[in-house]
Amino acid sequence: MEQIDFVILWVDGADPDWREEFRKARIAENADASEIRYRDWRNLNYWFRAVDRFAPWVRRIHFVTWGHLPWWLNTSHPKLHVVNHADFIPSEFLPTFNSNAIELNLHRIEGLAERFVLFNDDTFLGRSCSPGDFFRGGVPCDIARLSIIEPSAIGHIVQNDMMLINDLHSKRRSVRENPGKWFSPRYGVPNLLKTLTLMPWRAFSGLLDTHMPQPYLRSSFERAWSLWGAELRETCRHRTRNLADLSHWLIRYDALARGEFSPHGMSDCRLMTISDQTADEICRDVEAGRWRMFCINDSERISDFESQSSKLCAAFDRILPLKSAYEV
Repeated sequence: MEQIDFVILWVDGADPDWREEFRKARIAENADASEIRYRDWRNLNYWFRAVDRFAPWVRRIHFVTWGHLPWWLNTSHPKLHVVNHADFIPSEFLPTFNSNAIELNLHRIEGLAERFVLFNDDTFLGRSCSPGDFFRGGVPCDIARLSIIEPSAIGHIVQNDMMLINDLHSKRRSVRENPGKWFSPRYGVPNLLKTLTLMPWRAFSGLLDTHMPQPYLRSSFERAWSLWGAELRETCRHRTRNLADLSHWLIRYDALARGEFSPHGMSDCRLMTISDQTADEICRDVEAGRWRMFCINDSERISDFESQSSKLCAAFDRILPLKSAYEV
């Protein structure tokens, strides 16, 4: 069986030392200080419970942190590798509060497997998963679907990624060389139609981002740094997220354009934005195990954060009530 690692990034937005350092960096770079970018929903323990139950085959979990740790985390677990930013990010880029800079350097983590899955702390496993859900034939399982980049701060960063992809790759050649990967029936008819409608455009207009746990090859990161080292270093010099940044999606797009992936449908996965209006439905989906993987995206449309956080944790607790070995 292929050895697969999980990597998860976490920040304790309530840590006063972190908040002070972030405040200094934010002022220096006039950065977005929205609370929803880093507030803690207090459900990280359920992420570990889900991995323990739904993916017990994982070789190792690399827990990436600024330096703080959850009080309940069993740091002596043999599969757990606690990784501080200073352990793998070059010192010239530290301190950093830029998730793009952190993610672009993940290949430098000591002992990281060639095949790994990147999680954010708002992405979860909801049902049993197999290694074949993430890698087949030695390459990541993914969906290649053309899209339009929506105008937003994040969209601007994706556009930066796409500019480099279009400079390096021909869309028509990529599709012509791997038609079965671009038009796989695994994607479903709606996705195939969306790709088909964007085929007349010469360049890549955009690629669907699922915002799910993302499988990667470590060597793909190394290749990206050999191709775009100067541009990636510029992103890493930004202590906070910047409109001129590149993101880890650049590495994914490069693999898709090269055909280095195995087609995989995502109909059993869901991106959900939590708000006063959607919280109850999300809790029901969590309890029902409706999705194999899901992302619970934070929003500002929450009037009582404490109440909604407790409600969500209660839903997780009903399907994952037992402590995992990752908890003391």
